[in-house]
Amino acid sequence: MTFPTDYIKRLSYWLNGFFLTQKDRIPLWLPVCFASGIGFYFSLPTEPFLATTLCFFIFSSFLLWDGRKNQVLSVVFLFLFLFCGGIFLTQVRSIIISEPRIKLRTGLLTVTGTVEEVQEFSEGRSRVILDHVSIENYDDWKTPAKIWLNVAATVQPPKTGDVIRVQTHLTDPFPASSPNGFDFSRMLYFQRIGGIGFIQDSFETLKRSEQSDIRDTINRKIDAVMPSDTAGIAKALVTGSSKSVPFNIVENYRDAGIAHILSVSGLHMSLLAGLIFIVVRTLLALIPSVSLYHDTKKIAALISLAVCFCYLQISGASYPAQRAFIMLAFALTAILFNRRALSVVSLAWAAFFILFLFPESLCSAGFQMSFSAVLALICAYEAGIGKYIKLLEKKEGFAFYLLSCVAAVALTTLIASTATAPFTVYHFKRLPVYSLIGNLLSSTLTGFIIMPSLTAGTLLMAFGAEKPFLVLASFGISLINKSAEFTSNLPDAVYQFPPMPFYGLMLAVFSGLWICLWQGRVRLWGIPFFCLSLVTPFLTTLPDIYVSENTFAFKNAAGKLVFNEGTADRVIKQGWLEDYRQKEEITTICPYGLCLYERNGFKIGYAQTKIGAYDGCQMPDTDLLFIPLSFTDTCLAKRTITRDSVAKAGIYTIYINDSGIRTVSVSDRKGFRPWTNSYPLMTFGSEIRNMRTPLTYRIKATIKEHR
Repeated sequence: MTFPTDYIKRLSYWLNGFFLTQKDRIPLWLPVCFASGIGFYFSLPTEPFLATTLCFFIFSSFLLWDGRKNQVLSVVFLFLFLFCGGIFLTQVRSIIISEPRIKLRTGLLTVTGTVEEVQEFSEGRSRVILDHVSIENYDDWKTPAKIWLNVAATVQPPKTGDVIRVQTHLTDPFPASSPNGFDFSRMLYFQRIGGIGFIQDSFETLKRSEQSDIRDTINRKIDAVMPSDTAGIAKALVTGSSKSVPFNIVENYRDAGIAHILSVSGLHMSLLAGLIFIVVRTLLALIPSVSLYHDTKKIAALISLAVCFCYLQISGASYPAQRAFIMLAFALTAILFNRRALSVVSLAWAAFFILFLFPESLCSAGFQMSFSAVLALICAYEAGIGKYIKLLEKKEGFAFYLLSCVAAVALTTLIASTATAPFTVYHFKRLPVYSLIGNLLSSTLTGFIIMPSLTAGTLLMAFGAEKPFLVLASFGISLINKSAEFTSNLPDAVYQFPPMPFYGLMLAVFSGLWICLWQGRVRLWGIPFFCLSLVTPFLTTLPDIYVSENTFAFKNAAGKLVFNEGTADRVIKQGWLEDYRQKEEITTICPYGLCLYERNGFKIGYAQTKIGAYDGCQMPDTDLLFIPLSFTDTCLAKRTITRDSVAKAGIYTIYINDSGIRTVSVSDRKGFRPWTNSYPLMTFGSEIRNMRTPLTYRIKATIKEHR
């Protein structure tokens, strides 16, 4: 037998044996394949034709049907079907939710709408989402379904359900500022928000809400009892209103590695379910007529499920909260049918349900971090629970029990932090070093004091007896605040990372899935690749220059960023200092209106004023000159980038090497996506909304408006 034939035979036998031993784990990869199709759709540089994705979906369906009699082919074609289904489903959803959007900044408009949501911030500002919007002198086919209004700190925001009228300028949702940056316009697109405005002075309330919003009522009762530094945390835990948490406390929580407390997730949902289950079953056990003739375990499970569903609705139903509820629903429903809930299977179903209903959730950092942490914890539990139980059987005593609890919390923190580390680095470019210290105290206080007190206090709000429990919860939260402040102030509490490339994140995702979803020693193959993903940020080349409409920043000889005057706040908000792992070291340049940067024989200029633009244009040896202002004079520079180009690009990142100058921006993408301003002039939603308006009239009106 020749070498290639022998090698292929051995490989086929090994694969056959591998999949036979792992046959129970193969279905867990089905949601991964479905999610891969969704991710592939979002990663495309241009929108595919619907007919193309439909053809691929139908073709994969035929293959799945044709290969149903072959076990191997049926599995392969099922994965292909789910991948194509993820692409097609996501595109269909992007079409279905399409609504008219503001394309360019408008003049002063009179906007009327119903307040759908009010988000209050700690510094007094607030944000209002308007639904059922109407704009004076605007046709229905080009009126956005929802409007995002930022409210000044001096203006008292309206209440949820109020109908208000306001005069404001509307702008388009801002696109991503960099090719790999957060796409704000995509997020608002899937929320059906088509414009952004600002309430500077006042607004008119046309109709007040007849019903009090339960979330607003709970928040007001919490504010009436708790001080501001603890009330924001309490509201985040109960109603999901994390925007009202003071910024310094949020920073302390992030640096201490306990920021997950600020979002309703599996920790809070499971604590609530367990608390209700224990209390209800204990109370029922005290009633002989119930405990002797009825299954109190099933009654407690049913009541816990109902309470968790109410909590899901009150908390805002974030993606981590939805995941936690679905998994709890599996576990509690299994109790009703005398079955045992499989944690990994319930997690897989939770991922599939959420992605099927909200495919855009895959791009959310909350979704990614929540599922990665829970998957790692479940798989670690499966791998080590037998040995841990045997160890507990050999030991007795309160000291050992206490030590085992501390070890469990520490191990849980370590596993969850490791699983979420790539996502933390990719999205936030930072990693808390002392998260173990922060979680030891916060987990204990949250489980034994804060959540029980907040649960009891919320339930007793209907009777006006919530104050003692809210005071106790406030005491527990204040202890966590002090612990977070102490931990965040430790030396080198946060390690700054350079930007992680997208391939590094994908390497971490699939190696992590390999470690968690397979069984046996084969899972160890993923460990070196997972470790390599955390090294990829240090393998990337950072830009030499950043350019936006108001900012020019370049890397000096020491590898630090230097900026033009008056842009320190913008630079800090953009996170460029974090890219270079700098502290807030602000050095300003360009006092005379023209910034010049030379490297490898190339000269790049940035004009802050018209005088600076004139001086830069008189230098024929300038290879690239940015003029982000109105300037029409003749320019001798080899290449100029005008104000319109800079505004469209968002942020230019510039790389300089011996071969030349390379500029990268969002505008480099040749195609369009439904959430970009270039597509389409009339959205699918607006076409369906008013079919009676002649198409030629709408095209002419839109072109005239853009001009």
